[in-house]
Amino acid sequence: MKKIFSSLLVVLILAVSNVVAAQNINWNSAPRFNNLKSLVHYLTRCKYNLNTTVPVVLTNGFVPNFNDILLVGVFHWLKSTNYGSDGQNTKMLYEITNYPGERVAYAYRHNNTSFLNSEEIRLYNEAVKIVNEAKRNSPTQLRLELYLHNAITSRTKYYTESNMKQNSRFTTAFGVLLDGRANCQGYSDAFYMLGTMCGFNVDKVSGYGNNEAHVWNTITFGDRSYFVDVTFDDDSFNVAGTNYVGFIYFNIPTDIAGADHRWFVDYVPSNLQKYPDGRYFFYTQEYETTNGGWFGAHTNSAEDALRHIAYNIAKRGWKYSYVCAPYNATYAQINYSLNHLLKDLLPQYGWRGHVNMYIKWLGNYMFYMVDATKA
Repeated sequence: MKKIFSSLLVVLILAVSNVVAAQNINWNSAPRFNNLKSLVHYLTRCKYNLNTTVPVVLTNGFVPNFNDILLVGVFHWLKSTNYGSDGQNTKMLYEITNYPGERVAYAYRHNNTSFLNSEEIRLYNEAVKIVNEAKRNSPTQLRLELYLHNAITSRTKYYTESNMKQNSRFTTAFGVLLDGRANCQGYSDAFYMLGTMCGFNVDKVSGYGNNEAHVWNTITFGDRSYFVDVTFDDDSFNVAGTNYVGFIYFNIPTDIAGADHRWFVDYVPSNLQKYPDGRYFFYTQEYETTNGGWFGAHTNSAEDALRHIAYNIAKRGWKYSYVCAPYNATYAQINYSLNHLLKDLLPQYGWRGHVNMYIKWLGNYMFYMVDATKA
């Protein structure tokens, strides 16, 4: 009887608390929404501004399925409470729990860390170190972005659990910068945090990657936005049992991303770049200005790609080469391309040694990654 009484008392206290909370809300001034798109966009803005208690009025009989909000938006932990309806209008209170990376980014932008807890302060200090190093060592915006991308991949291994909790550390930037293991939510939280701290316009995207639920990022330069999927880039090339970081998903256009990603069109920037341009890793002009030391190259054919790789290995002494080309079924066979490189192209320069090769086909493109060691 005592246990039952205690449970009833707790329920009563919660009920009273909810009544008090409802009385303190000015529902007349709460924003009103009659569709999922506008509601999710508003909640997302509130999230990034750390507005954690968000009252809204849903109009014209519109009451969204709660799971639909979670499907199209990137919320770490979201609760909703219905405070009553007259049949047409519904009073709804949403409670948002922020990702740690979002809280740290906000603290940095507003020069105020007073609201961060001890673990968030640790994350803040580690992020500031990376941001300062990135700014010192990055003469251009693309190099700065690439530095952040590599800072994440160099610290993190992909990790997940079948029955993970929404607030697990590996689903946040904690996992990336403090623990060294994270899932896609963690990678995207870290990239959002570091990118925002460096002044980039970064957002998160919910959708599917390889037909599984997935989260990644967008980044905007001027009037163009791009996808960035650091998770898919990390350890994406496996050559002879060794994992390498790839860059296929660095500012990837939708024409290529659509081969293995699906997203909700209403919840991504409308100005996403469709085809590769000068900000895509393999198309940037910075390849030429930095002698290829930072970015990959693109060629007009797979044969040209292999000739390009052979020249860089033999004449420039490069150990790694990243090159993309239009898809060619014959050259997509790794044995064919590798034998052609070793037996036909490299001997023209008198080069002998060992070469590991990886080929990835995505949409209408194929991507070479080569690791060469001279004999």
